[in-house]
Amino acid sequence: MKSIRKIFIYGVTTCLLAAGVSSASAESHLSDRGTTTVVARGTELSNTETTSRIHEKDTNEKKQKPGVNTMKPWNVESADVGGTLIFSDSPEAVGSDGILYSDTVQGKARILYYHLNNTDTNKKIAVVLENQSADDTSVVITRGAMGGPSDDYLDVGKITQTKYFGEAKYERIYIDGHTKRLLQAQMDQTIVKPGQLVYGVFDFTAKNPVRVTVIMYPADADPYLFVDTAKVLPKDSQRLRGTFAGMDRVIMSEKSYNPERDGAVYVTIGDNKVDRYRTGIDATDGSIVTNYGNYGVLYSIHIPTNGREYTSYYLSPRGGVYAGAMTARSGMLGTKNLVLTPSGTTFFGEKPGCNDMADLGTYSNVKSLWFEYSPPGASNLPVDIILLPAK
Repeated sequence: MKSIRKIFIYGVTTCLLAAGVSSASAESHLSDRGTTTVVARGTELSNTETTSRIHEKDTNEKKQKPGVNTMKPWNVESADVGGTLIFSDSPEAVGSDGILYSDTVQGKARILYYHLNNTDTNKKIAVVLENQSADDTSVVITRGAMGGPSDDYLDVGKITQTKYFGEAKYERIYIDGHTKRLLQAQMDQTIVKPGQLVYGVFDFTAKNPVRVTVIMYPADADPYLFVDTAKVLPKDSQRLRGTFAGMDRVIMSEKSYNPERDGAVYVTIGDNKVDRYRTGIDATDGSIVTNYGNYGVLYSIHIPTNGREYTSYYLSPRGGVYAGAMTARSGMLGTKNLVLTPSGTTFFGEKPGCNDMADLGTYSNVKSLWFEYSPPGASNLPVDIILLPAK
């Protein structure tokens, strides 16, 4: 199915003006809801990015309190840590049966798969785990979720992230020597109709090397027999598949944020400028690939704060329609709380204005605050995490 995109310029000026501030810059690449089938990526290549300077400095600028009339970028540093990310999203719209991606991993890993049945017959999409040694082994799933099948792609993205961030999961899969198991048994029981999308994210630990293979196969076929003879399908033009070392990214800042002193600030995620895209290897052909959007990367975001005041946090989509979830934890012993982005509706970001800011909560500056975030499938990037003095 064809992806139809509109490129236009907008900002978060309306909402920020209500808070007494102005936006500094914005980029957007909007995918029309109802006409877009892909949208796992949601980002365009750099040569199609459009940048707009919304707030220009007044040449006769009066002395004003810093941070009140301008929203400033907040300097952060990032580090990639953790295990291995396996990313399967190419071909995204799958037109024939075959292997969508395959690689062997050991230790901590995460798999993200995002595929659409682009044929005219019913199919199944599954993740096969193969123990290639004679010794028994096990795979422990510590976190995970599946969304779909459905032709409402934004809803699939929102459901998957809500489950991934909001539901605890622990499952041990035993695999005998030289045998195969499905990552989830229900994969072989789920019919994916033409035009429907499936999206899954799972964190796991493999005791020994295990081959992980994503397949689309006939609804009446045996997945274990199919994978033995299936061929790897060619990538689509976006080339969004590969294996990436360091599946998590930690974003922090050296400087502490003080709302009274610093005013309105923002941290950008998924723009390939401040937040660079990951590069990895397509294990099916050895080529170097780029994860445009860092899909499947789990971000831990911490901006230290000081002062006795409170800080309000928001998420603003700069790339177009957006539907996701994340967590917030205040205090070292605090509980992770699920935050829907946005709450009360499936998606937002299709037009500028106050609806383009999702409230992430207001928190005391005396407690350490951490956000967990991952770019949601079917949504667009980049996004800004905005910090404002609490009213």
